[in-house]
Amino acid sequence: MLSALLLGACSTDNGNTTKEEVETDSSENETVENTTQETDNESSNEDNDENKIYKIGEPAIITSDLYDFDYEVTVTDFEMTEEVDGVSIFDYVRGLDEDDPTRFAVVYVTIKNISDEAYIPNEMFSANFSDVDQGAGVVAELEFSPELDEELAPGEEVNSKVVYTYDLNEENTYWFKYEIMSDEETIFEVTD
Repeated sequence: MLSALLLGACSTDNGNTTKEEVETDSSENETVENTTQETDNESSNEDNDENKIYKIGEPAIITSDLYDFDYEVTVTDFEMTEEVDGVSIFDYVRGLDEDDPTRFAVVYVTIKNISDEAYIPNEMFSANFSDVDQGAGVVAELEFSPELDEELAPGEEVNSKVVYTYDLNEENTYWFKYEIMSDEETIFEVTD
């Protein structure tokens, strides 16, 4: 009989929850939910920072995926044009008709050496050009950027143009990308 009373008392205590216990459980759940939301928001912000798309005039510090040093790039201007340095697109690309959409895509950049060693920019990194959300894209026509074949000392910067042959698109918006298809990929969005 005594054991029946003890079992009954135990089950009654477990089945009854006081108002204070309910409030405590409720506030603990809210705290856990708020913490989870804050963590999700922080992760989302970190993802946005990692995937930032730079605009003209915004400097980007880029880490070389192959050589593990930092360099700074600022896109200063962009244009789609039929002529660069006196060279016509119709002479440069043989057999091109007047109504063909191929043009020179010219990205003007300032590259600053923020590493401790001198290097030749064209030997250490390059940039590709593509439509928005496109894969690798195309490589530059290096003969238009001779200054990128010269040594750049620590702390120095060089102004240059990076030139591509590319078809005009309807949106007139393109991506200029360093360290393509790596964890360090850095994208500049340019509009003509």
